[in-house]
Amino acid sequence: MATDLPQAWLAELNDQTALVADPDGRAAVLSEMAYAGHRRKEVDDGDLVDMLELAEAARLWALDESERDLE
Repeated sequence: MATDLPQAWLAELNDQTALVADPDGRAAVLSEMAYAGHRRKEVDDGDLVDMLELAEAARLWALDESERDLE
């Protein structure tokens, strides 16, 4: 699955520093990139769903990491 996803999107997903700094904003960027790739027919419906799920999982991970940094 992950090897079929756009490399630019994966690079954004893997930017942990940016995710922790702005979990909601980065998740929004990831989601918009996923929808844009789908509109351009670079990703199919299944990949779009996977990308949106990964964006949400990354957001939740980043929120958890942010909370840990405050402890």
